[in-house]
Amino acid sequence: MASSLSQFQMMKSASDRLVVAIEDVSDLWPVVRENFEARVPFRRVILNNKARNPVLVEKLPVEYILTTDARLRGRTPLEQSPFWFRHPYASVVLVACEDLDEYKQLLKPRLKQIVQNEDREWFIVFVSKTPANDPNFKHTKKVYLRLEADFSSKKRERCCKLETHIVDPAVWEDIEHKVVVCIQHTLDRRVQFYEEEVRRLSEHRFMPAWNFCNFFVVKESLAIMFEMAHLLEDALREYDELEQIYLEIVNSPNMKVREFGGTDAGDERSAILDASRKPFAQFQLEDAVKEFDFRQYLFARQAVLLFYLNRPAEVAARAFPFIMAFSRSLLQHEKKLPFCLRELWVLTACLAVVKASAERFTPRSVTPDVEKDFYRLQADLYLYARTKLLRLADLVGYGSRIEKSPCNSAALSMSPWPKPAVWPPVPADAGSRILAKQQSLSEKPDAIVSMRRELPLAPGILLREANRRRASLSAGNILELMDSNRNSFKEGFRRSESMGEDGRSGLKSSYLSSSNGNLAAEGASVNSPRSVPPSSPTPGLTHARSGSPLVPPLSPSVSWGSIDRPMKLGEIQVAAEDALKAKDCDESLQKALSSIEEFEELYLELTRAAADNFHRSWRKRHGVVLDGEVAAVHYRRGNLDSASKLYEKVCALYAGERWHALLAEVLPRLSDCQRHLGDWAGYLSSCIKLLSLDRGLLIDEERRSLQSEIVRLAHSGLRTPVSLDVSVLITFTSKGGPPLELCEGDPGTLQVTVWSGFPDDISLESLSLTLVTTFSADEGAKVVKSADAPVLNPGKNSVSILLPPQRPGSYVLGVLTGHIGEVKLRSHTCCYTSASSCKGGPPDSDDYLSQEKPIRPVLEVSKPRALVSAQAAVSWRLLIGEPQWVGIVIEPLDYSLEGALVTISAGPGLDMDLDQTTCLEVFEETCLASTSNEVGPSRTGAVEANGDVNTGHEGTSTAQHPEPSVKNEVVHVKGGQVDLPNWASHLSSVLWLRVVAHVQDENSGAELLPLLPTSPRHSLNRRLSLSKCAKDVVTIESASEAGDTVTRIDSSRQATSTAEGMRTVNVKLDFGAGRSRTFERAIAVQFTKPFRTLTRVVSKGNDGTLILQVTLTSELVASITILDARLELQAGFVHVNGSDGRPSPSWLVPLQLSATSEGALLFVVRSTSPVIKEGSAILSNGPIVYTSKALESQLIVEYKISGERRIGAHAPVRDRDASVFEDQATLTFTNSFVLQMPVLEQLVAIGMLPVPIPGPRVGQQVIFQWRIERLKEGWIKEKNVEGDGDQESLPSSSNAEDMEELEYELQASTENWMVAGRKKGNILLSSKMGARVVISMACVPLVAGHVHPPSLCLANISRAHISSSPAGPHIVCVLPPALCSTLCASKVL
Repeated sequence: MASSLSQFQMMKSASDRLVVAIEDVSDLWPVVRENFEARVPFRRVILNNKARNPVLVEKLPVEYILTTDARLRGRTPLEQSPFWFRHPYASVVLVACEDLDEYKQLLKPRLKQIVQNEDREWFIVFVSKTPANDPNFKHTKKVYLRLEADFSSKKRERCCKLETHIVDPAVWEDIEHKVVVCIQHTLDRRVQFYEEEVRRLSEHRFMPAWNFCNFFVVKESLAIMFEMAHLLEDALREYDELEQIYLEIVNSPNMKVREFGGTDAGDERSAILDASRKPFAQFQLEDAVKEFDFRQYLFARQAVLLFYLNRPAEVAARAFPFIMAFSRSLLQHEKKLPFCLRELWVLTACLAVVKASAERFTPRSVTPDVEKDFYRLQADLYLYARTKLLRLADLVGYGSRIEKSPCNSAALSMSPWPKPAVWPPVPADAGSRILAKQQSLSEKPDAIVSMRRELPLAPGILLREANRRRASLSAGNILELMDSNRNSFKEGFRRSESMGEDGRSGLKSSYLSSSNGNLAAEGASVNSPRSVPPSSPTPGLTHARSGSPLVPPLSPSVSWGSIDRPMKLGEIQVAAEDALKAKDCDESLQKALSSIEEFEELYLELTRAAADNFHRSWRKRHGVVLDGEVAAVHYRRGNLDSASKLYEKVCALYAGERWHALLAEVLPRLSDCQRHLGDWAGYLSSCIKLLSLDRGLLIDEERRSLQSEIVRLAHSGLRTPVSLDVSVLITFTSKGGPPLELCEGDPGTLQVTVWSGFPDDISLESLSLTLVTTFSADEGAKVVKSADAPVLNPGKNSVSILLPPQRPGSYVLGVLTGHIGEVKLRSHTCCYTSASSCKGGPPDSDDYLSQEKPIRPVLEVSKPRALVSAQAAVSWRLLIGEPQWVGIVIEPLDYSLEGALVTISAGPGLDMDLDQTTCLEVFEETCLASTSNEVGPSRTGAVEANGDVNTGHEGTSTAQHPEPSVKNEVVHVKGGQVDLPNWASHLSSVLWLRVVAHVQDENSGAELLPLLPTSPRHSLNRRLSLSKCAKDVVTIESASEAGDTVTRIDSSRQATSTAEGMRTVNVKLDFGAGRSRTFERAIAVQFTKPFRTLTRVVSKGNDGTLILQVTLTSELVASITILDARLELQAGFVHVNGSDGRPSPSWLVPLQLSATSEGALLFVVRSTSPVIKEGSAILSNGPIVYTSKALESQLIVEYKISGERRIGAHAPVRDRDASVFEDQATLTFTNSFVLQMPVLEQLVAIGMLPVPIPGPRVGQQVIFQWRIERLKEGWIKEKNVEGDGDQESLPSSSNAEDMEELEYELQASTENWMVAGRKKGNILLSSKMGARVVISMACVPLVAGHVHPPSLCLANISRAHISSSPAGPHIVCVLPPALCSTLCASKVL
C-alpha cells in the first residue's frame, strides 16, 4: 500500500467531481452529450452523511465520462477498495432500437452483461429518434415497453425514455433524479465499506506490523469522497480524527523515533495553508511520515474545507493554538533544525493565516460575538508575529531602533534566543559591517529615554549562547576546561547568590569584562538600551571591578592563541543577518531584512494591524498599549503630531488604570512632543501629571524643575489663557465639623483646607471657590473668592473664603480655581486623594483626606420662610351689596416691620374708597371668627343675646369681646396706602377697611316669559333657564281622579354661589431696610345674600286655593330680625280674602333668625283662570300680557341685622367719614319665582288597532289601521310661533254637522318598513264629541325580528291635547320570509 502513495497523490489532484460513467451501446453520446452536461452541477440535492442523516447540497458537481475513455480504463481495478472514491458513482446506459427481434437477440444479452455487476448503480436511457407520425413509432414503443419489463421492477425504476425530437423538461428531471438516486446508493455503500476498513485498521494500530500509511490512505480517501460529494462537514470531521490519531501515535512512548523533518529547503516558509507545497513522494518509503510536513498538510486540508464552508473565523480560531503548539514542537527539535527556523516559520504562518482569513471574512454574515472573537484572534496572531519579528531584530542588530518598552520587554522575555546546533559563521568580508554594528551599539540614548530605567525583562544571554554554539572552541566553554578553578568559581557564585540580584549582575559583568573590555558595554547595550549610562555603574559592577575574589582569574597558561577568540556582539549580528538573508522565506520578510528602514515599516505594519484588531474586538487596553509602540516609531522619525495623538491615548489609559510606573515612562515623550509642537496647554497639563505622580518615580530636582517651568510659562505671556486640571495635585476640603450656618442675606467667612502637591511654595494671584447647591440641579454654581492672594506651601494650607449673601439652601464645595499669570489651576472636590501619599496622613490626624461619598455640605443657609403674613380677619359670609368692614390681619413672623408701607387695592366686583379713615387695632386669636360654614352655639348665642355688639369704634366694647389693653388707633388711608405705626412692627394687627361688593340687578334685562298653558312644561323651563337671572318655578299639578291632592314641586334655590360671591383684596407690603423686601398677596373674601329661599305648595283645595310656604334660611353669621314681608303675585293669581300680601297669620312677623337658622312664611292664594266651560278648547290661566312682571311672583322682606365685624356680617356702614356704622338700618330683600299651571284637558284620541293574525312576514304586505276619535266638541286651530310661542283657542262652532280638516303624517323607519302609499294626507273629522275616523295604510316589512311599528301623528294638534287610546303595541314581531317550494326537493325512498 505504501508503494502506491505517489499514485494516490495523483488521484487526489485529479479527483474533484463525482464521476458518472456513460455506457454508449448505440453510439448516442454525441447526440445527447450537450443536454446532459447542460444540467450540471445538480442543484439542491439531498445526500446522506456519515451518520445517515439527510443533508441538503446546494451544488453537486458531476462529470460524465465514457467507459471507453482512458481516464476510466487506466484506473486501478475495483478490488483495490481504498481508491473507490475515484470510481464512477453511477452508470448511464444509452440504447436505441426500433426492431423487437433485434432487441431480443442482440441488445438484451449485451445489457444483461453490462448490468450484471452488483456493485454498480445503473439505469438505462432509451433514446428514440422516431417522431410520433412515423410508421416505426409503434415498433419503437413496443421495444421500450419490453425493455421496461426486462430491467425495471416494482421497487425501482431503471429505465427512462428520451425522445430527441421533443424537448420535455420532465424527462430530464427524471434522468437527473435517477442519477442522484444512484449516487446516493453508491455513496452509502462506499461509506459503509470505508468505516469498516478504518475500524479494522484502528484496532490493529498498536500491533508491530501496523503501518500508518495504510491507515492514512483509507482515512483520507473517505474524506476526499465526502469532499467530492460536497459533504464538507463530514470531510472536516475525518481530517480532525486523522489528526488526533496521528498525535496519539506520535506521543506514544512505545512508538519508535521518527524523523521530525524541517530540514529541507524552503521549510522556513510556512505551508500551513498550502497542502500542495510538497509532493507525497516522501511517503514512498515504508513508514516515513515526517511530523513537520504531515501536521502542516492536515491543517491545510482543514483550512481549505473551512474556507469552502465560509467559516474564516474558525480557521483563525484553529490556527492560533496550532501555531502555538507547533512552535513548542519546533523548540523541542531546535538543535536539529536550521538556524531561526522556528521564528521564521511562526512569522510566516501568522501572516498567512491573518491575510487569508481577512480576505474571506464578512462581518455582517456572523453574530457580533463571533465578529469580536475573530478580530481578537487576528490581533493575537499579529502580536505573535510581531514578537518573533522583535526577536529577529535583536539577532540582526535592528533592535536598537525598536524601543524596549515594558510591552516589548515582556513579549521578548517569553521568547528565548535561538539555540541551533551550530551558530552561523561570520562572513570573511564583513569587517565594515561589523564596525558599523559596533558603532550603533555604542550610541548613547537620548536624554528623555535615559530619564527612566528599563524593566529588566528581556533575556540577556545572546553572547553566551552564540559563543557556546560555535563550531570551534570559544570563550563560552572556557570554564569547562579549567578544572583547577572550577571549585573557586562555584564558591564565588554561591556568595553572589547571597548578595542578591545586584551581586549576580555584577558577577556577570565582571566575568565579561575580564574576557573582553567591550563585552560588558555590548551586553548592557543588548539587554537594556535605555539602561543607566556608563558614568553611573551599578554597585555590583563596581564591586566586581575592584578585584573581588568572586570571579577566578584566567590562568597565565591559557591564551587566545590556543582557543578561538569569542565573538563580539557585532559579529554575532552580522552572522545571523547573512544566515537569515540566505533563507527562502517570505518576500516581505526578505525586504525587511534588507535595511533597517524596511524593517521598521514591517514592524509598524504589524503593530498597527494588531492595535486596530484589538480595538475592533473591544480590547481597548491592548490596542492602546500597541498604539504607544506605534507612537514611539513616529517619535523617533520626527512625526511628532501623530506621536502626540497616540501618546495622549496611552497616557489616558495608564492614568485611568492607575499604572503610574508605566505613565512615568510615556509622559516625558508626550510632553516633549507637545513642547515642540507649541501645544502649551497640553505641555503644561503633562507637567502637572508628572508632578502628581508618586515621589518614587520622580526625584526632587526633576519635580522642582517642572514647577519652575510651569511658573515661567504662566508669566511669560501665553497668547491664550490656559486652564489646567490639578485635581490630583491640589485637593481641598472644609475645615471639618458641622457646616457653617447662615441666614438668608447674611455674609460670612468659610475656612477651607487646601493641600498642595507642588514641591516648593507657589504664589497665586487669586483663589476662588464655587459653591454648588444641593436642592436644585438647575441652580448655577456660586463663585466666592479668598480674602487675599494666598501662597500655597507644600502640604496643608488654611484659606479664608469671603461669603456674600447667598440664597437659602445647602451648599457643597465645587471647584477650587487659582490664577498664576495666564494659567488657571482648577481642582475638583470629587477627585481621588491618597491618604498614604504626601497629601495625607494617618486617619486619626488632621492631615488625613479621603474621598467623601456623598459629599458633605459645608454651608447651610436658612430655607426660604415667610417674614410676614396677611390674611382676612373674617373671610366668609359678608353681606353683599352693602358697605361692610373687611379686616386685614398683618402678622410679622420673627421679623421687624418698622417703617413698613401697606398698599391696599380692590379686586373685580369690589369697591373701596382709596381715601378713608379707618381703625388699626391689635389682633387677638380669641376675637377671630371661625371661617367654617357653621358657627359654634356659644358664639351664636352671644351674638343673639346681646344686641349691643362691638362696631369697631374706639371705646365701644361688650362683655363677650373686651377691648384689648394694647394700643388701638385711628389711621387715615390716602391713595390706598397707610404707614404702619411702630407699635405694630412686632405685633399682629388688624386694619379695617370699608368695602362694597356689587351684585347684578335681578330685574335688569329680564326676558319676557309668558305663561303657555297649552305647550309642554319643559318648553317653559327651557325658556326660564335661558333668562339672565334664574327664577323659582313652582308647578301646580291637577288632582287625580281619586280625589288625591298631589302636588309636584320644582324649586331652584336662589342662594348666591360661592364663585359668584368671591371678591379679592390685594395687599402689598414694603418692609425691611430701605423697604427692599416686598410681600404681595390677594386675599379672598366671600359675600352672600342674607337669605336662601325655598318655595313650595303645601296644600291645594278643590276650588283652586293654594297655600304657599316660603322658607327663609339665614346665610349670615349674625342675628337677623324680619320686620315685614309681603308677596306680590304674578298675573293669574290673587290673594284670598282680599289680603294685601302679608303672610298668614300676621303675628308671624316680626321674626328673629339666629345665625344659619331658618324660618317659614305662609301665603294663601288662588288662581284667577276662567273655569272650563262646555265647548271650550283650551284652559287659559288669565289674560296674555307682555311684561316680565306678569310672569313673576315677588317676595319682599324688610329686615335688620345685628352682628360683629370680628365674627362676620354686620349692619352696613352709611357714613364714609366715620368709623361708626348704624346698628338699626332697615334693609330690603327681594326674591322672584313663577307659578305655573299644568295643561288640564285632552281633545283627540289616537289609537292603533290590533295587528292582523298571523303576524307580518318579510316581503308580504300588511295593513295597519289607526282610529282617530274626538273627545270634546268644537273646532281646533293651533298656530305655533317659534319666537313667542303664542297659542290661539277658538270657541266651539254652533253647527254640529260641520267637518274639520286635519293633517296626518305616517312616521316609519326606512330600514324596517316600506310604506305602500302616501305618508301625508288630510282627513275630515266631525266636530261632534265621539266622532271617529279610521285610517288604513299598507306597509311591507323589510327585516325579520322585533321592530317598532309605524306611528301616526296629527300635524295641527299639539301632543298635550292628544291621548293615545287605545294604546298600540310598541314593538311588532316580523316573521322571516317563507321558503320557496320550487327550490325544495323531496327525498325519493
